[in-house]
Amino acid sequence: MGYLEESKGKRHGAGRKSGIRGTLLVLILCCTAILLAGFRGEGEKESQIAQLKKSLPLLTSLGKSVTVPGSPLRLVLKWQGEYDGDGLEASVTATNLSDVLGLGETSREAGGEHLTYRSAADRAGFQTTMFWSELGNGRSYVIVTLETPDLLNAPDLQAEAEEAGAKLRKIGITAEWNTSLQGAAKEQEGPQKALLLTEQNMHAQLPELKVQESYEDETTASHSYSTSALLHSVMSGSHKIVLQTAIHQDIKEGSNRVTIGFPLITIEY
Repeated sequence: MGYLEESKGKRHGAGRKSGIRGTLLVLILCCTAILLAGFRGEGEKESQIAQLKKSLPLLTSLGKSVTVPGSPLRLVLKWQGEYDGDGLEASVTATNLSDVLGLGETSREAGGEHLTYRSAADRAGFQTTMFWSELGNGRSYVIVTLETPDLLNAPDLQAEAEEAGAKLRKIGITAEWNTSLQGAAKEQEGPQKALLLTEQNMHAQLPELKVQESYEDETTASHSYSTSALLHSVMSGSHKIVLQTAIHQDIKEGSNRVTIGFPLITIEY
């Protein structure tokens, strides 16, 4: 599973290990809110849904160009945003959102510091889940996730992702999306060299790709970029980032995994 709480660490080359699942929910949501605030880039003229309509096919095409032909493309797409409404109103709205998303019965968890609601449903080739957490002071944080192990066998995912964004907006949640795609890398050199070769394959579709930030260690190399081909952005320091790519070398398997995120990678490398 991919976890948004990892995304802030990913930007700085941290959070590579699976132990992140143990992070306290309150810290997860705080980090999420801080990161997502940056997604509201200045000067974005198109709606989030219009940008997604253009971006997801481009991400799919990029994924196919940099992965082993015929290999599965794992994709995780998330809509997330805040809802204002106390107690009973939040509970009713969470249940109604689950219903309109077609996710069925909502489970309620009262443990810990936050009251949460969850629901999920399997589709043809992918799964849609809802996570709703009451933060207190009349605020809730909502994440709707669509995930598939093989994007090319989930033809309805794009339409459902667009519909999910529209339904969130309809109930008063101005949600932002982020998405990450992952697969077996076509380039099997060391991570740093493989990343450079991967970028060459991407330049045909993103001719103005410019590296703004980078990270390297023994098994991973990552670059974050700006390009006029994409509008949906996040501010990282003084840089407006629209795309991140990483190559991670699996020492045990002896192979490379490539991950591409719009505007950042929000799953494990």
